[in-house]
Amino acid sequence: MFRNLMIKVVAGIGISVLLFAAAEGFLRVQNYVQLDGFRDQHPWHKVLHHGSGKFVLKDYNPSGSKNRIKLLLLGDSWMEDSHLSGAIGNELAVKSQKDVEVINGGNSSYAPTLYMLKARQAYQKFGKFDAIVVNIDTTDIGDEWVRYKIPKFRDQSGRIVAVPFNRDVNSEYLWNGKLWAEDSDLYLVRLIKFAFFYKVLVPMLYKFTYCPDYATLMCYVFAPDARTRYQKAEKYFDDRLMEMVDEISQYTNGPGLVYVTHHPHQRGLVSRVDDGQLYLPIISEAIARLGKKTGVQVLDARKHIREIDGDKLLTDTYVKDDPFSHLNSDGATRYGKWIADQIAL
Repeated sequence: MFRNLMIKVVAGIGISVLLFAAAEGFLRVQNYVQLDGFRDQHPWHKVLHHGSGKFVLKDYNPSGSKNRIKLLLLGDSWMEDSHLSGAIGNELAVKSQKDVEVINGGNSSYAPTLYMLKARQAYQKFGKFDAIVVNIDTTDIGDEWVRYKIPKFRDQSGRIVAVPFNRDVNSEYLWNGKLWAEDSDLYLVRLIKFAFFYKVLVPMLYKFTYCPDYATLMCYVFAPDARTRYQKAEKYFDDRLMEMVDEISQYTNGPGLVYVTHHPHQRGLVSRVDDGQLYLPIISEAIARLGKKTGVQVLDARKHIREIDGDKLLTDTYVKDDPFSHLNSDGATRYGKWIADQIAL
């Protein structure tokens, strides 16, 4: 009896060790969940708050022309969308009957200061552009004031040279969790740590590591008294727009070839909060002032929304239930074509 029990115990231990070894070996070679290499992949870019600094390049040449237009696109996740950038490039190529080389520098959650830094990198890498399109989103004023005002860094001449990542407490918290998990030699332990960290600790402690939420970012355009309550934020935003245009105008042949575009969010299709408790046209007003002061071409879809989207405006333009009102593929394509139709080269 004792001998059989010992055999079962030894067999159980042996099977457990084999299963443990198999699981450990699998976790070391699988590509589904990253469990190592974090120490060597520091996420903080020296210049950009987030993102890799890469550009998406694509040629549009339906006519086979050898004449080339080099176009730089800047913006946040709206411009990062391939449907919008593709519609701009393709429509401009058809309209001009030239080869259009599109360099897309769009990146999620960017704002004018980061557009400027990304344009500087693009100029250093690709040279001068025939035109630059910058899409200013409704979220940009909140991003500038809440997320990028404090970490932005100027050199001795006063020029903004970076908006670093290292003062983002929320990001440091998440990064330290990865390093804590990687500190274990066994990959099974790392997996358990990751599960505990992301399923237990992060939900419990996330509110203590400040990260701007929707209400925080949007109050600058949503509050009924935003124009009076957030005058400093609006003035700051105007200054960043001016600084951006002053610099990126040098990367093309003057401000007349800089196209500042804007499309209202679904909740911002009224002029007054009283009309529906929706967004105020704060961004439209800001870029209108910018156009008068600098001579950039302002393409505000708010004034042409029916011309662009027609009867599909409220039914087939925005991604359903998206609080940030990203355009769906059809809406982005219509908006992109409209932008391209206004570009005169």
